[in-house]
Amino acid sequence: MRIGRENLVMQLQFHNERALEFLIMEHGERLISIIRKHLFTLPHLQQECLADTIVAIWNHIESYDEDNEFENWIGSVARYRCLEFLRAYQKEATIAWLIEKEIAEEKEVMVSCLNPLEEELFYRFYVGEDFEQAARKDLALPYYNMYDLLNRIDTDIFEYEKEKMPAEEKEQLYRHILAKLNVKRRRFSFRKYLQSSIQKIAPMNC
Repeated sequence: MRIGRENLVMQLQFHNERALEFLIMEHGERLISIIRKHLFTLPHLQQECLADTIVAIWNHIESYDEDNEFENWIGSVARYRCLEFLRAYQKEATIAWLIEKEIAEEKEVMVSCLNPLEEELFYRFYVGEDFEQAARKDLALPYYNMYDLLNRIDTDIFEYEKEKMPAEEKEQLYRHILAKLNVKRRRFSFRKYLQSSIQKIAPMNC
């Protein structure tokens, strides 16, 4: 089956390897432009952050809310992964104060899209507190992990200047991600596709 923009999300949800390749080819340049902007203090980690971002999209695609623009969601995922990299490598940097400043500014920008309860939940997820703990504190919102909440954060991926990635670099990235995921090559299952389509249509007929 041909992968395109119209069926990319569904095929990612099926963990179709060809959809992963399309994601890299179609959106890799925009994602790396976001990462280079936010990880300018850690240039040696930008490619690894890109791979980590795409793995996160692959692993958490079920958290994507179709009411949101897909490009907006993956852009928010990229920004969040940058935030995680900044925090993880802050102590190793020779300009730690600049990274600390970038972390503070980026968190402030990201939560500016959220209401007060969502903002508090963002910070709790960010420090590693799970949803059940938050729910027990009367923050029972419909978000089960950070990737659900990222649907609420406004990141227009097309606002970032698109940076070039050679085809060879995209291919290397694709192989690197497959190795990280340990994905076995598999044929697309039309039966699974049909079952999913029926499940999506069924509620509309009720």
